[in-house]
Amino acid sequence: MSAKEKLILAIEHLLSKKKLDEITVTEIVSEASLCRKTFYRNFTDKYDLTDYYFKQFFENSFGQIICGKDFDTALLRYLEICESKADILLNAYSSTDVNGLRNYDIESTRRAYEKYLLEKGADIYAPEMKFAIEIAVRGGTDMIIEWLLNGMKEDKKTLQILIKRTLPNDLLKYLEQMPE
Repeated sequence: MSAKEKLILAIEHLLSKKKLDEITVTEIVSEASLCRKTFYRNFTDKYDLTDYYFKQFFENSFGQIICGKDFDTALLRYLEICESKADILLNAYSSTDVNGLRNYDIESTRRAYEKYLLEKGADIYAPEMKFAIEIAVRGGTDMIIEWLLNGMKEDKKTLQILIKRTLPNDLLKYLEQMPE
């Protein structure tokens, strides 16, 4: 197992027990049985490591809209992963640091939407489209975090439908295009 893999397992284990802001690099390297030097060779800080951890499952779920997966399937897969990692994500999203997971999630979601929309021929630089993307990105991210914080009371499929139903029409018309 590589050092990076050990560090990912360490942060996952620690996040299952405590909030990200309470975790130290010393704890992470101790959990991974590695030295600080190895940590810093791979990551700039604990937030960078947490972002990398999140990136792994984001790209295999919602990020798949870039690879031709339809929006509904990609979002539902993302919600399934969030549900299975709820304790870890709650502790990661609890960070109040500017480098916390929420901001990385927003950036990742924005990049996925922009790439997808560009491939569908949308002008993502038009002011109206930029605004629509921001509404979708921030609203969707915050509603999923809220869903996690409130104990995931809504069914995943219901949440997926609600998120899609509330997307701006400027975006929705591209998401509903038939695959080429």
